[in-house]
Amino acid sequence: MSTTQEVLNEVSTFIEDTTNTTNHTSARTGLVEGSYLGHIANVRSIIRPVKDRETKKERYKARIYNFDVIVADENSRMKYQYEDITGKHIEITGEQFVGKKLIARGVFKFLDPQDGDTFEANPGDNRTYSIFCDTLGLHAEEELRTIDGKETTVKLLPVLTEDYMLGRPVTATLKKVKDSWTNKNGEPMHYSWRVTYVNPWKDGVLKTMTVNKDDLPF
Repeated sequence: MSTTQEVLNEVSTFIEDTTNTTNHTSARTGLVEGSYLGHIANVRSIIRPVKDRETKKERYKARIYNFDVIVADENSRMKYQYEDITGKHIEITGEQFVGKKLIARGVFKFLDPQDGDTFEANPGDNRTYSIFCDTLGLHAEEELRTIDGKETTVKLLPVLTEDYMLGRPVTATLKKVKDSWTNKNGEPMHYSWRVTYVNPWKDGVLKTMTVNKDDLPF
């Protein structure tokens, strides 16, 4: 244990960087919230029962699409800002994120029950899936149906396959979201970085991507 005299004899210096401004292009090891140009990779989907939000009981079924986004070379032109520990706003460029894997939140496609099924339909919550399909270039067709005695226009959602998704160019929005998990050191963590939604990458092109089997959780 250090003595008081040893502590008093210690010498430390600090030189403030007076050229420090709000704009920087320095490297940052961690991710930053923002938009990233990339391609969809490691696509997988699975059908799971889904619980009702209020009753917490299984009520629906959905196909859940999980995927990653691999940051593209073109992301070098992107700019990001974050706040450092001193409160200064630092600007960095996007080349340091090229090649990084961004994990996306699952996209749910709620299924309609067929003969013999016991789960219920949940078409109102298929809006996210419909927007996701639009982003990837698949658009729903409209059809007039009689529901509860009334003519109603319904959207026939496109069938999205894993092969179609793979390599599609997107602009991925990355956010820090609340989460509970344990890291490899056994430490509890309280947030994760997730792609919360994707928008079109207008001048992006389809890229041949291979599925990394080691990255697939199921």
